[in-house]
Parts: sequence; C-alpha cells; structure tokens
Amino acid sequence: MDVSAYTAPAPTRQSSVTRRLAFAMGILFVVGVFMVVGALFSIATGLDTDDINDTRFYTARALENRITASKNYITSYAFWTSAYDHLNGEVDTDWAYTQQNMGKTLFTSDGYEGVFVLDRGHTKYAVIRGQLVQEEFSSYLTASAAALIEQVQSQAELTKPVSMYTMFEGRPALLTAEAVMPNDERPIEDPKTTSVLVFVDQLTAPKLLTLGTSYGLDNLNLALDGTLTKDQQQVPLETTGYSLIAELDQPGKHLLWSLLPPLGGTLVVLMLLTAYFFRYALRSSRYVDSSYAVLQASNQALETANHALEASEERFRAVAEAASDWIWEIDQRQYITYLSGRFSAVTGFTDQQWLGQNIEQLLYCDTTPLALWLNKLTEETSDSDLRCTYRDQSGQQRYCRVSARPIFDNETVIGYRGTASDITDEVAAHAQIQHLSMHDALTGLPNRNKLARYLEDALLLKEHSAPLTLLMLDLDNFKPINDSLGHPAGDAVLQEVGARLRECTRDHDIVARLGGDEFVVVLHNVDSRSEIDKFCTRLIESLHRPIHYETHALHIGASLGIALSRRQGYQPSELIRCADIALYKAKSDGKNTWCYFEAHMSDQIQHRRQLEDDLRLAVQRNEFVLHYQPRYKVDGKQIVSVEALVRWQHPTQGLLGPDLFIPLAEQTDLIVPLGRWVLREACETALTWPDDILLSVNLSPAQFARSDVVEDVREVLVETRFPASRLELEITENVMLNDIDGALTTMNALKELGVRLNMDDFGTGYSSLGYLRAYPFDGIKIDKRFIASMGSGGNDRAVVQAIIGLGKAMGLTVTAEGVETEEQLNILGADQCHEVQGFYMSRPIDKQAFSTLLSKSRA
Repeated sequence: MDVSAYTAPAPTRQSSVTRRLAFAMGILFVVGVFMVVGALFSIATGLDTDDINDTRFYTARALENRITASKNYITSYAFWTSAYDHLNGEVDTDWAYTQQNMGKTLFTSDGYEGVFVLDRGHTKYAVIRGQLVQEEFSSYLTASAAALIEQVQSQAELTKPVSMYTMFEGRPALLTAEAVMPNDERPIEDPKTTSVLVFVDQLTAPKLLTLGTSYGLDNLNLALDGTLTKDQQQVPLETTGYSLIAELDQPGKHLLWSLLPPLGGTLVVLMLLTAYFFRYALRSSRYVDSSYAVLQASNQALETANHALEASEERFRAVAEAASDWIWEIDQRQYITYLSGRFSAVTGFTDQQWLGQNIEQLLYCDTTPLALWLNKLTEETSDSDLRCTYRDQSGQQRYCRVSARPIFDNETVIGYRGTASDITDEVAAHAQIQHLSMHDALTGLPNRNKLARYLEDALLLKEHSAPLTLLMLDLDNFKPINDSLGHPAGDAVLQEVGARLRECTRDHDIVARLGGDEFVVVLHNVDSRSEIDKFCTRLIESLHRPIHYETHALHIGASLGIALSRRQGYQPSELIRCADIALYKAKSDGKNTWCYFEAHMSDQIQHRRQLEDDLRLAVQRNEFVLHYQPRYKVDGKQIVSVEALVRWQHPTQGLLGPDLFIPLAEQTDLIVPLGRWVLREACETALTWPDDILLSVNLSPAQFARSDVVEDVREVLVETRFPASRLELEITENVMLNDIDGALTTMNALKELGVRLNMDDFGTGYSSLGYLRAYPFDGIKIDKRFIASMGSGGNDRAVVQAIIGLGKAMGLTVTAEGVETEEQLNILGADQCHEVQGFYMSRPIDKQAFSTLLSKSRA
C-alpha cells in the first residue's frame, strides 16, 4: 500500500468554523501577550543600556585617575636633584638600587613591575619586579624607546610627564615617562642630554580588582578586542589590542525575572479558562479529525524513520573520517578490503595503495603473529588489544594499538573489522618517563635509583664480580655561588661539573648525582690505590678549572670519600655509607682532598650520634645553664645590657660551650625547644635586675625557619611578665639570606611586641648595608674580627670608624664586641662608639657571679 498517496477526507463545516473561531481568539490572545511582553522588554532594554553607559563612564574615569596618579608619582622621582645627579651620565647603581632610592620598593610597595632609565644611546638602568637586570628596554616592552625619548625631550616643559599604553611581557601596561630634571633651578643647556625615567604599571588582575572596587565596578578586567561584541561596554587601551571591561548589574534583566513569573502564571490561568470554554465545542471536531491525525502520524513516523536511517549513515561516516583512529576491514584470507579516510591522514598512504594487500605487510607485532591473534578471536574474546608497529610513508616507525572483532555470516567468520589507534606519542612519553625516573633532570646523569640498580647488578655475584671503587664527591664553595648569584648560576655549575666528571671517566664507569651538590663516581675493575690517587688528582684538577657563567669566572673545589668493594663488602648501601663517612673525614681535613674509608671513622660518626642522643636527653632533663656577659658604655664602667649565653652541663664531659652543641641542635630541630628555654630562663632571671638593664638574647636562623618566633616571644613575655622594652633580640644576617620577605614580616611583628632588634656580627655578610635600610633594627654589633686587628696598622680601624658613623647617621646603637685590651677600649672611646663588650671588662659568668658584679659596679 502506498501511504504517501493516501488523501485525508476534508473536515466538516462545523469543525472548520470551530477551529476558525479558536484560531481568531488565539491570535488576539497572542497579540495581547506580545504587546505586554514587548513593553516589558523595551523598559528592560532601556535600563540595561543606561547601565552599560554608566559602567563605561566609571571605567574610563578609574583609568584616567590611575594615569594621573602615576604621572604625579613619577614627577616626585624625576623632578629631583639627587636623581639628576645620580642618573644622568653613568647611573649610580648603588644609590639607585642598593640604597633603594629606585630599587625593589617601587615593586613591593608601589606595584611598578618595571623601572627604566633611558638615554638616546641605550637602556642605562633596569629593575624588573624588584630585581636589577642588564636587559634593554625593548626586551620587555613593545613601545619604541627612541620614539618615547623623542616625545619626552621635545616638549616645551620637560617636567611634564608622558603616558601611553604598551604591552609588558604579553600583558597591557600603563607606561609613564618623564625627563630627569633637578629641582634646584640649575639651567639645562640641551634637553636631549637628559635621561628619561620610565615607570611600567602592568594592569594585573589584582590591581584591576582593587581599582574597580574603589569605583563600584564589579570584576574589572581585561579582554581582547576581538572577543567583544559591538554593544558591550568597553574602554579600549589604544594599540594594545585590549580593552577594560566590567560586569554589568543588568537591572533590566532583573526586572524581567521579577515580573515574568507572575505574568506567566496569569497567562496560564487565562489559557486554562479559554480551554474550558472551547472544550465542548472542540469535542465534536476531534472525532472528525481523528482519522486524519492517524494518517498524518503514520506519514510522520515513516518520514522520521527515513531521516533516522540517513542520519545514522551520516554519523558513521563522520565518525569514521574524523576520529583519531582509522578503521580497517579484512576478508577471510586477511586481505585488506576497507580503510577509512583517517588512514591517509595518519600514515601518509592512500587507501588504494593497500587495498588487496595482506594486513601483515602493513602491521607487525614482535610478540605474536597477527594472523594467529586474529584466528583466536571469538565473540567472547574480541575485546583484547594488540600493540603493533608500522612505517608511515616517510619510513618512520610508529606504534599503534589494534583492536579487532570477527565478522559473521550465518555463524561463519568471513573476515575481521577493527580499529588502529596511533600511540607513538604515548610510547615516547612512557620511554621519557622511564628515563626521567632513572636520571637527574638537571644534569642528565643517572640518579640514585639508577645507581642502586647498577651496583646491585655489578655486585650480584661476589666471587665473579670485578672490583668496584665508589667515590662520594661533594663540591666545595658551591653554596656561596648559589647564594650570591642565584639558582641559575648554581644550576650551570652543576651541569658543568657533571660534564667534567663524564670526561674523566670511561664508558663502562658510571657517574651519578644523588642530589644537591653530591655526586657519585663508580670505577669498574679499579682498586689499586696508586691508580685511584691518579684519578682523584686528575678529577680535582679538572674541577679546579674556572667555570664561566655570564661575566663571572666561578671557582669550586671538591672533597672525595672512597670505598672499595673488596675491603668494605659487596652491599651497595654499605659501600655508599662507607664512602659518605670518608667524605665527612675529607671535608674536616681541609677540603679539596680525598680520603679512603677506615674502620675507625665509624667510631667518630658513632660519637656524633651519641652526642645527639645525649643532647635530646639534655633538653628533656634540663641540663643547660645560662652565663651572662655584660655590655658596658664605652667608658668600660657602667653596665647597660647583658647578653645571655647558653652552656651545657654534660653529665660526663662537664661544662660544654655552645660551639660544641648549637650546630648539632640546629641540624636536629632541637634548637626550637632549646631556644624557648633560653628565652624563658633569661627573662625570669632578668626580673631580679634593675629596671634600666637590658637583656640580650640570640635567635638562631633555624628558629626563624622551624618555629613561630613571634608567638614564642609573645608567650614568654606574657607568662614571665618581663617588660618587652627591656628585651633585645640579636639576629645574624643569615636570617635575611634564607627568606628575605618572610624575615621582614617576622621582624616587623617582633617590633610590634615592643622588643629591640640588634644585628649581630655586622660587616661580615654580603649586603649588611642594604639590610640596615630595609629592616627595623635598633642597633648593630661590630664583628670582633675588626676589633681584634684594629690596632695593627691596617685599615680595620677605618672600617670600624665608618660603621660607627653609619650607625649614628641611621639612629642605631653601635656596640663593639670582642674588646680584649685597654688599647682597643681607648680607641673605641676616641672614635665615640656607644657600647663595648668583651673579656677585658668581663667574661661570661653565672647568674650569682653576675649579681655580685652588678652590685659592685652600682656601688
């Protein structure tokens, strides 16, 4: 029967009239609804348009105020006689960066990511995110330096700043520039000889969020111009390709959401009422239309089925051509009968080149023949995969994962169908992961895992294995390079050391990096001491050659510990342990040498471990005592402060000085409870002294790193009721070297408690002058090495005089420690040092002796 040829009977007159009436009333109803909804949408659109205009206005106003503030700020630096004197001509880097006149505080405090000083020749000074760099202006910004200088210097009024937008490291930034001019009214003969100061304010997300909040803008941020619609509010940033946008309040949209639900409910009620009135009228027409509806449904179902079939075929074709896998089919003889379009895209071959070929000529598996694997497939076992290799059109070997399923015809296998997924990248990534798990990422040398496997294989059969010599190597003078030049320099040194170690060894030897600056060299079939000594000599000489990094010639050394398999045994862990002990002995002998493991060395290590165990018990048993060394005014008569020094009353070794156990306490984390005890005991003792005597307590860098120093000090002050104004904490420069920002935060918090801060051993570090400017110290202590050689005729007295003058200029109390002679005391008095401390006045004494000394001095 031809369904499409069937014609439905015409509806009756009654049904037609009823439907026309319903249709007319429906039209009127819809028109009314559209009018109401249209009015609502018109009002909402007007409200949203006003919101867009307001947002755009306040966004532009916020940006203009940001530009004005930046111009005013740069003028305070550029229109400055000191800046003109230090920046024109050769830039005084010490004044600009070290003294923080134009250094990192412009980034940490004021938020300027870039600070440049330019002239018509080049970039003379550059600070990027608080770090001094030697890069040109164009390395960071897209703006033209020459055009910027011309624009600034060609102005009639040179003190007027110039502002523009530019790209800084891929993100829009506000650039403000002004000529560096003196404010003492000196004449400038040629404006083109002036330097140009440039501030770069990158428009980062946190800055924009803060800026938007101050102007009532929600989520003020940047967007690419190409991603914005024409009607979207935006403030373009000129040539950067970006615009400022903010989230809209959309009052119109909120109005719609508040009115549409009740309006919708009203419309539903009206619709129900209308349906009720026409219910009876339409009942009769349903019978007439029922047959016509059935026929329409049949036609629609048939048409839907046809469309579904066409869509299914199109979907299969799209999946087959667009999927990353390529689909194949073979016949019963395993000749290829079909290849999907992705086959050509993946392999480079056309399907015609392989149709009719045996599939084993295309795919190869080295573990099982492909034909045997296919013949074993059934409906139940067809989910397994097989990894195969093949070569693409360029001849490159690639990997794929093959899955297959048999094709049945009346329960007879007539061929196979499957997919091939290219997994070349996955195999390469797995190989890379395997390599990384066995090799050091920085130097490419074998790591600890690779070394362990090598030693296990080499020492597997003791009686048949060749002798091995294991050298544990530790670099000398590596930490100062890392601290002064940064981790990139340290990484370059480690890479060069790895290369030189490989040059000194043979192909069947192994060089491994254990971590940090520790390396291991294993020599195969070498156990003659003369040969080992020659190798060590050659190795140390190789490492002594300078390592060139940028403009620096870096010098390092090495200490070696040696263990021999025929002497120390055939256990890898034991060989490494013995070599490590020998290395410890070599470093204690003066570095840049080597040492063979001897049995007695284990006793030294055991002594250190015993001392560590005793130290743990000493903390629990409270075996420590405090001695006190007074600090005098420079006349050497009036005591003004007392330094608390810890001693260990060892049960068998007697009274031990801090040099014997403080380093061990810092390495084992015992410094934290020990430091808390010293602070508490000193405060409780100092409560018995006169109120004008200060108490000075040393803080270890390890306490800053491993405990909450601020909370520890606050807790002791509260519990002992010791006045914070009488407590002085002595801090060495190592605290700042370990964590610059964290140390500054901690010191400011300590100052808020009311205590004093004193820099200990001043003059021996890398950047003590810079620390005095940046950190809230109240005093400095001149290192005793300067005091000891002050009268020898060298320049140490000049150094001491300079430190005293510097301390006075900065309002700091200057103390000279290590005063041991009357001559030294007289010199310090003549140089007007504030305070002195040393054996000449008093050695550290216990609290009873100090009370007696204090009473005599007061009498």
